[in-house]
Amino acid sequence: MNKFKTAIKFGKIRVLNVAEKPSVARSIATVLARDHTIEETKSPYNKLFKFNFKLGEQDAEMWMTSVSGHLKNLKYPKQYQKWDKWDPLIILKDAEIENVISYEKRFLEENLQRFAKQCSQLILWLDCDREGENIAFEVLEVCKATNPQIKVHRAHFSAVTYIDIKKALENLKQPDENLSNSVLARQEIDLRIGASFTRFQTLLLQQQFNLSSIVSYGPCQIPTLGFVVQRQKEIDSFVKEKFWFILCEDQTGCAYNWSRGNIFDEMVVLLLFERCFTEQAQVTEVQQREVQKWKPFPLSTIEFEKLASRKLKISAHKAMDLAEKLYNRGYISYPRTETNKFPPTINLQNIIRDQTNHPVWGQYAQNLINFNYDQPRAGNKDDKAHPPIHPVKMMSESDAQTPQEWDIYQLITRHFLACCSKNAKGSETTINLQVKEESFYKQGLIITEKNFLEIYPYDEWSQSQVPKYTKGDLIQINLKVQNGKTSPPKPLTEAELIGMMDKNGIGTDATIHEHINTIQERDYAIKRGQIIKPTKLGLALVESYELLGFTLHKPHLRALMEQRMNEVAQGVKQKNEIVEATIDEMSGILQELQQKKNLILSTFGQYLEALKDYDENNDDENPQNREPNQQNQQLQQQQQRNKPSKKEQQQQQQQQQQQFNFEQQCNTCGTQLVEIKQTNGSILEVCLQCRQAQEKSQPTNSSNFQSKTFKTQTNNNIEETFKCNQCHKQMKIRQSKIKNSYFFGCLGYPQCNQAIFLPDSIKSIQRTEKKCKKCNSILFQTEYSENSTLQQKSQLLCLFPGCSEGLKTEWRNQSKESQSTNLNYSQLKKGYIKQQVQCKKCNSFGHLEDMCNNNAKTMVSLIETNQEDKKDKLCPQCGVTGRHPKGSTCPMKRVKKKNQ
Repeated sequence: MNKFKTAIKFGKIRVLNVAEKPSVARSIATVLARDHTIEETKSPYNKLFKFNFKLGEQDAEMWMTSVSGHLKNLKYPKQYQKWDKWDPLIILKDAEIENVISYEKRFLEENLQRFAKQCSQLILWLDCDREGENIAFEVLEVCKATNPQIKVHRAHFSAVTYIDIKKALENLKQPDENLSNSVLARQEIDLRIGASFTRFQTLLLQQQFNLSSIVSYGPCQIPTLGFVVQRQKEIDSFVKEKFWFILCEDQTGCAYNWSRGNIFDEMVVLLLFERCFTEQAQVTEVQQREVQKWKPFPLSTIEFEKLASRKLKISAHKAMDLAEKLYNRGYISYPRTETNKFPPTINLQNIIRDQTNHPVWGQYAQNLINFNYDQPRAGNKDDKAHPPIHPVKMMSESDAQTPQEWDIYQLITRHFLACCSKNAKGSETTINLQVKEESFYKQGLIITEKNFLEIYPYDEWSQSQVPKYTKGDLIQINLKVQNGKTSPPKPLTEAELIGMMDKNGIGTDATIHEHINTIQERDYAIKRGQIIKPTKLGLALVESYELLGFTLHKPHLRALMEQRMNEVAQGVKQKNEIVEATIDEMSGILQELQQKKNLILSTFGQYLEALKDYDENNDDENPQNREPNQQNQQLQQQQQRNKPSKKEQQQQQQQQQQQFNFEQQCNTCGTQLVEIKQTNGSILEVCLQCRQAQEKSQPTNSSNFQSKTFKTQTNNNIEETFKCNQCHKQMKIRQSKIKNSYFFGCLGYPQCNQAIFLPDSIKSIQRTEKKCKKCNSILFQTEYSENSTLQQKSQLLCLFPGCSEGLKTEWRNQSKESQSTNLNYSQLKKGYIKQQVQCKKCNSFGHLEDMCNNNAKTMVSLIETNQEDKKDKLCPQCGVTGRHPKGSTCPMKRVKKKNQ
């Protein structure tokens, strides 16, 4: 308390204390003096608490009051409030702004000025973050208006406990103007960008498309929406791929994993299966080792929000609100912190000791103190302001105001106790089997010491038993060829979104939950359960900007702004410097948007039309999040009626098993033959030992041997035009009813709404039998109107963008008056017609040679059909006669190389 050693030694000093919230003011007054008095003020919620206290060697009369967040509000003067009167560019760059006391806060201003007149010292107890620092300067400015000589001090604390408050009074500092200026910079940047871009979007789109709400823009909310839209697009464009693998089971029913994993070519798996087909395997290794499951890191705000959302099913916005209330009542430490390691100065065992009488985990806390305490793990983040979130006072379930408040307190306390516990320990056993040339493995786990898992139900460690074998044992096995399909990305959860925003620098630990809440309030996204999906408006807005080449929804713009604001907070740069640089950059983007407003209208309209049947309430990948409706129930009933009976399913399984028959034997060596049903209906019998193959019912003759192509990939014959990437039905040329433009619509409509729009300058289009020389796709005869920028009005058109320069030129050179859109070029670029192009390098469908990145997942051809290959040498990798496609390696070699 050396700050007060030089104060007046005779008589009391009067000190004005100001907290950020009424509840904090009450708690601090109660902690410092239980016999305080309470007086009413002009603001009914912000009382004045009076009590005596000894500050160092000086007796003091303490006056404790509060504000309610920010006193001032940054806004435009009245003359700029008419949206249609001012150019958004002027609002962004040139319009003046003012920082004034909000009308609803006028009584707080009067309170502070009246109290400051009667006090000689001012202690600022605002929250210890950037926003709190800025509010501290607002309070300071108001108080100095009536008492310029008042001495100002800043108190730093992380919890409303006697120890923390006393320590804050012993270490009073000066408020940090750099932190306050970083907030002022953010406020001005967000105000100018938000106001100007919101006015531009709303005035442009609202009347044209009969939108009832404001089409708002925020430097944080739109990048947040961008993450939501991106995940939805990944799900919508995902095409499932079938894969195959060999499953090995022993006589106990224990299943072993194939070391090669999943392979995306059925014939490769079948050939490998035939090579290793046997009923006995040898145990080559049984390895046991001690393993640990690490306890969690101390709790930062970001991890707290993710845990609350994922484990408690409480939204991040609600969780922060509940945590704030617990903090104000003195039960937990300050909930806004980036720190995930405890400082050495904090006495963790005293915090644990406070929990030893708790009816739920008191005994566990006592055991930690007596036997099992372990120093918490140290994370890599420290904001130098607050420790990780932890309990500071015991609370029972009956003390909680709501069940959710109890859940939040329980999460924080259990997490803290888990941090101070030992890691869980277990014994892991790995069994390796060798089946001829193929290897399989199985891992099992037995937990030997649960430790932190006893108190922490938010994490789990699953046990699994394995048979007891020793190295060299021969065991009976059963081999099977099984298949599966790749799964699309899972719908975006709130916890994932929080992690994405934190990783990309969108918002801070204190504001991330607010931005997620904002995109829901703006009707850009909707939350069902824990899943967040974009609405039609959100999808159309983000896609329109992306397809026109704008990156407003990408995180890098906001991340750069946050970086600049950090530099202001650290004193590296001045506020005006970074505000001017940011506004100049955004002015260029706004000018370009204004120049392309006709294209924005066209693209936005096309997307709203394409999304007319999009239902954000439905989620096919997560039926539990789907709202029940009559259409869904009818669809489910129809699917149930069409579902084959058990007898039909058994017949289908028998037919599938008969398709690959392993019962016949080679006449030469006695090895089982592989019967392969080819695409033309004939059956090929292959002996892998003799390297011979023949058509079934024909005599085996190695001199007349002919290699076959095992076609397992998509056929390149396109019946109508090409297949829909969503439902795999044919796409057909259609003409818009609204205007005479053409588009490709799915035959699965209305169940499938997939569509690809063509430029309006195409007045006719017809399918031909000709194929593109570059990608072997179907060509279309097109006739362009007089408005086309192309010199040649009649062309053979390939829809793949890499082939058709004329189509790309027409898309890119649309005039402002044109109603066409860049939607099509982007869709084609992203693979909406990927089934009709084939790479000559790897023979895969879906890309051309210059885009090839083959990683052995797609193997189209195992052996090339060629009558002249009968004299070729045997392939040393797969043991099959015949050469492989030119420029490619043996698929078997690629599989082996991948799994090494």
